[in-house]
Parts: sequence; structure tokens; C-alpha cells
Amino acid sequence: MNPYLAVTALVFMVGLMFLLPLVPALLELRRKSDALPLSVVQQNAGEIRYFASSFRAYIHELEPTIRECVDSGTTATGTLPNGEEYVVLGRADEHLMQALGQRDARPMVITAGVDLFMPAEATFSKDIYAGAQFVGGEKNSYRTILGDKNVHLGASSRVLRWVHAVGEFTAELGCKLLGRISSDSLICLHGNCSFLRLNAPRIEIGRVDAIADANTQSYAVAARAGASRRILHDGDFEISAGEVIANDIVVRGNLRIRSGARVCGSVKSLSELVLEDAVSIEGSLISATEMHIGPRCTIHGPVVAEREISIATGVQCGSAEHPTTVSAPSIEIEEGVLVFGTLWARDYGQVVAIP
Repeated sequence: MNPYLAVTALVFMVGLMFLLPLVPALLELRRKSDALPLSVVQQNAGEIRYFASSFRAYIHELEPTIRECVDSGTTATGTLPNGEEYVVLGRADEHLMQALGQRDARPMVITAGVDLFMPAEATFSKDIYAGAQFVGGEKNSYRTILGDKNVHLGASSRVLRWVHAVGEFTAELGCKLLGRISSDSLICLHGNCSFLRLNAPRIEIGRVDAIADANTQSYAVAARAGASRRILHDGDFEISAGEVIANDIVVRGNLRIRSGARVCGSVKSLSELVLEDAVSIEGSLISATEMHIGPRCTIHGPVVAEREISIATGVQCGSAEHPTTVSAPSIEIEEGVLVFGTLWARDYGQVVAIP
């Protein structure tokens, strides 16, 4: 066989082996048949109120029964299409609530068109719908609660899955909120509560006295008029007390921002990030490890840490006009903190009581 022909054939075969995997990509580059974005089902795309909306649809067929029971002041029972038993309350019934709250009671979906006052030390293993006010006793355990008005949990109570309140949601001392908690107006958690994911226009941790929303707008406008570049620093970095920074800041080490300083941009640290007293951040605040926010700080953008966040009393995150997100695997937050939007501890969140 001609040696030149053999070498040519070998080169051709090797080249073909390298090119074959690229054929689909080359065809797609020319035809662009898959240029449209992927079709994503948005039904549960991170919406914290998804389960509440699903439960409302689930009990929709009970609405006529609820109205009838309220008008007549009676109670009705029955079975839903999936076989679950339910009870509809058209009047307050303390003895029935006591019976339903026993650990050995037959599980029933509870729906009420009147105020619900739950007994103490009770366990409710099925969903609860309250068309009026919901007031829970101490040391109770709930699966889910949907309240069309205010929802108030007694001290040391526990929620296993979720609660949504159209009105205000309040959890007294020592509650354990193991699922999603949402409100259309206000969430208020008291000392020693644990939480995972909270969402509301306004979230108050403990008693929130008038927290001054530091007006950084004038500083931001003035500073950005002078410069708009990003500050990139290798190693540790420190911003002096009272200093005003007009730029975004990225630090590849530890970052400490001293008391009263203002940053009219976003801040990112690849290591520990510490804010001392009364620091103001106009943009986002991000740490690749842990973050410590001192008292009376104001952060307008998202607050994210890859490991943990500790937040001292008097801090405000976001505003009523511009809600934000505070997120980390572990969050420790003192009483007296105000958050607008979402507070999300992916593993564990704890409210620290202040004596």
C-alpha cells in the first residue's frame, strides 16, 4: 500500500473523530433552531405564597358551607374529594377545639368563618383556614395556617410547614417556625423565635422603636457625580470612621467599615465583612464567608453571606418603597431590627432576645 495514502487516510480519520462531536453545535450555530429560552413552569418558581394559594383553591368548594354555618351559627362536617375529613365552624366552640387539639384525635381539616381561639398545648396535624382572626394558645403545634385576617401564635408554639396571613402575623416568645411564613402586611417575631423563610412588606424583629431611615440619597447623588469607578483591593481593607465612598468596593480579604461611614454603592468581600455602628450602605452587601452588622446600620440593597450573618439591634434593611432580601445559611438577629421584604435563613435563623 502506498505509504502516503495510508498517512492521508489516518489523518482524515483522526480529523473526522475530532469533528464529529462538533457537528450538532455547528449545525445549531447556522440554523439557530434552539434559540428560544427554555420553557419553565412558573407555578412554584420560588413564590412563598404558592402553598397558601393552593390550599385556598383546595377549600374553594367549602365557601358556601362556611357562609351557611356563619349565618346560622352552626357547625358542619364532611369529606373532601380526596378523602380528607373536614369541619366547618360557624361559631366559637371551645370544647370542639379542645377535642380536635388532642394528640390522639382524628385529624381533620379545620375551616372557620369566625374568630378562632385555639386552646393551649394542642396539636393540629391538618391544615387550618381562618376567615377571621386567629389566636393560638401557648405550646401549640400546627401543620399549616391560612388566615384572612391577623394570625397570632402563642409563646413556644411550632409551625411545621407554612403560615400565610392576609393581615398581620405575630409569633410570641420562643416560637419555632420551621417552614415558610408570609404576610400581606406585617410579620412580627419576638425573642428566642427560630425561623427559616419570612416574607412581608415589613418584618419587625422584636419591638422596633422608630428606626431612623438614614437619608443616603443626597450623599449618593453627590458622590456619584464625582466618580463612578469600582475600587478593587487585594488583601484586607478598612474604611475609616465617617468616610464617604462614592464607588462600589470589592475586597479580596477581610473588610471592616468603621462607625458612621457611608458607601454610595455596593460592597463585596471574599472574606469576613464587618460593619461597625451606624454604617450606611446604598447598594448591596455581600460576603463570601461571614458578615457582622453592627447597631443602627442601614443597608438599602440585598444582604447576602455564604456562611452566616449576625445583625445587631437598630438595623434597617431595605425600605417600604424598595424591599430587599437578607439571606444566609445561618442568621442571628437581635430584637429591634427592621427588614422590608424577605428574611431567609436557609438552614437556621434565630432571634436573640435583648434583656
